[in-house]
Amino acid sequence: MQVRASRIGVVFLAGLFLLTISQLAGAADHPLRVTQALVDYTAKTVTISVSGLDDSKHLAPPKVRMAGSPLVVTNSVVNSGGHTGEVTANLPLPIPTGSFLLEVAWGKDRDDTEQTFSLALGLVGPQGPPGPQGTQGIQGVQGPQGPQGPQGPQGPAGSSGGGPPFVWVCTPAFYPQTGGGSGPRADLYVFNGSSSTANVAVHILDVNGTNLAGVTIPSSSPPTPYPGQTGSSTVAVASLNTLIVTWILPTDSPDLAPNVSTTVQVISDQPIAVSTDFQFSGFHALPCSLLPK
Repeated sequence: MQVRASRIGVVFLAGLFLLTISQLAGAADHPLRVTQALVDYTAKTVTISVSGLDDSKHLAPPKVRMAGSPLVVTNSVVNSGGHTGEVTANLPLPIPTGSFLLEVAWGKDRDDTEQTFSLALGLVGPQGPPGPQGTQGIQGVQGPQGPQGPQGPQGPAGSSGGGPPFVWVCTPAFYPQTGGGSGPRADLYVFNGSSSTANVAVHILDVNGTNLAGVTIPSSSPPTPYPGQTGSSTVAVASLNTLIVTWILPTDSPDLAPNVSTTVQVISDQPIAVSTDFQFSGFHALPCSLLPK
């Protein structure tokens, strides 16, 4: 009976030894590791995430040290199935600035089950100056041509004739084989459409371009000179006003007789509109043409 009892004792001790070895091996399968540390400057706390925890029923309360000094742990949560957990600790006041060694111990009543982590504390510094511009990269291949866009709206009308001086021409300024006497009558209308006073010159020209201003109109009765300006002289026309110039159409007989008005040239330093009304056998209102530049 004593031999049997001894054998039972040996078996019991061997089982206890194997159970202890199994528990130690299980603890070694999950080494503690700090995966993240988040600082809350408002609450003045640090929340630390760890992995590799033992089964929660074997855990002692967590311990946290920063730069060798213990921190007060305010909360801890364990996920037994995933062997992970979170521990929240108060930061020292005032919160220091710099990089500090964070130590976490959270195992079976053993201080050797701990993990270190570098924790940076402090406010974000001012933005640094921009770095130098990098070298230009190589030009990429040209992309395909895109579809044609819709037609845009028509733009506003441009200034007449490309800018001053504005030159208008009214031709012809006579009726072949007729005229003289007290009629027919010729009227020239010059409208100043600008917001400024226009300086206008009216030149009644013969077939050779001679200015007939002051020359007697052929066959006019009583004898009447052609109107208009000579040289560089002008007449002022106020904004939105119309200058009306009237004379008697000359007798053109024979054809191309001397001093017969052939063309009327109107020159202005402001945008204007010009037209004529030559009265013979009815009214003949004709617009004049703005010379292109």
